[in-house]
Amino acid sequence: MLRNSWSSYAALVVLSALIHGSVQVSLAQEPEAAGATAPASSPEKGELSTPAPSDSATTFTPEQLALRDKIRRVLEMYAPRHQNTRDHSPWEVMHAIIAYGVDTQLFKGGPGGEKVNAIGWMCYNHPCAGEQILFVNRGKLDARRGPGLQGHFGQFLAILAQSHVKLDYPMYVSGKQFTLADLVEHEKLNCVAGEELTFKLIALMHYLDSDETWKSKDGQDWSIQRLVTEEIKQPIRGAACGGTHRLMGLSYSVNKRIQRGKPIVGEFARAQVFIKNYHNYTFSLQNADGSFSTEWFTRRGDNPDIDRRLKTSGHILEWIGFSLSDEELRDPRMIKAVDYVATILLKNDTHKWEIGPLGHGLHSLSIYSNRVFKESEPARSQTAVGESHDPDSPLFQARLQSSRVE
Repeated sequence: MLRNSWSSYAALVVLSALIHGSVQVSLAQEPEAAGATAPASSPEKGELSTPAPSDSATTFTPEQLALRDKIRRVLEMYAPRHQNTRDHSPWEVMHAIIAYGVDTQLFKGGPGGEKVNAIGWMCYNHPCAGEQILFVNRGKLDARRGPGLQGHFGQFLAILAQSHVKLDYPMYVSGKQFTLADLVEHEKLNCVAGEELTFKLIALMHYLDSDETWKSKDGQDWSIQRLVTEEIKQPIRGAACGGTHRLMGLSYSVNKRIQRGKPIVGEFARAQVFIKNYHNYTFSLQNADGSFSTEWFTRRGDNPDIDRRLKTSGHILEWIGFSLSDEELRDPRMIKAVDYVATILLKNDTHKWEIGPLGHGLHSLSIYSNRVFKESEPARSQTAVGESHDPDSPLFQARLQSSRVE
């Protein structure tokens, strides 16, 4: 759905305030959720739209094609650098999966070992660095959280959701067979008010109807809208990875709602306003070289440490590249940000990056490539990441079936 023109958006003044009803946000001020006035219907042109690719724009400038090729080089360069099941923890493997989806491979038993599919390996509960992420708890499927495992409740399920793994995908734990649907039920039952619900929101928005309701194991009523409410109440500053994951969860809820043709009302509309305000605030903190603030959303920051720069710019680009409208993806500030992340990864290809920031940085480039350049990519381009794939296509399902590891 790339629009043919983004001139109207590019004409916006970066340092101007955005007004939605009663909400006015200057870009020296972090957006607040309280009191946000929600629009009553789906967004008009120029507002947040579904993050699906488009076949309406098939021509690109030489500069855009150069960026496409740079992104492709980066993704192809890092793809063969597989982790291994002996040395890398489930947490580390999850961050490889977030970048390359169902195509992610591991070396079995150590560097240079037999290649196995990462999703299949973890869903069949094989150990990574001696740790198994799943276990059976009173006859039901459960997932461990802690150092080297899930860093957040619902994280593993959220990563599988973003890789488009289907609900009937098998999971084998302690000799018992489950499916991914059992893990969804586990996350539903364990919703707790006041806890971080970011990754549960991503996962449950992906797998459930956005109007579904359920009861948690403590008897409370829950819904996707309640998850959104709980997340908006929590701060961005101080949240995981600067708050980018919380923003991704809120964006995921809005974008999936739009993709499914449902009206943006209630808490979804409130989240949409909140995200739009944060878009403008984020660009107001952008550095001249295209990188985003190394102080996340707290203030401007230009720390020269390349690890810090990839960590902040990669996470922020991942969220904003997913949540901007198709028109806004061609804004010069966005193009500059994408080029920055691609360049830092390309020029420092021998640097030993931290696994988490590297995974999110690569994912950010995959999302942008799939949304903007999908129609101009060769047949075997980066696959199974972002929101551009048709999970029902025979090719995707064939790759997903081949991911099973006995």
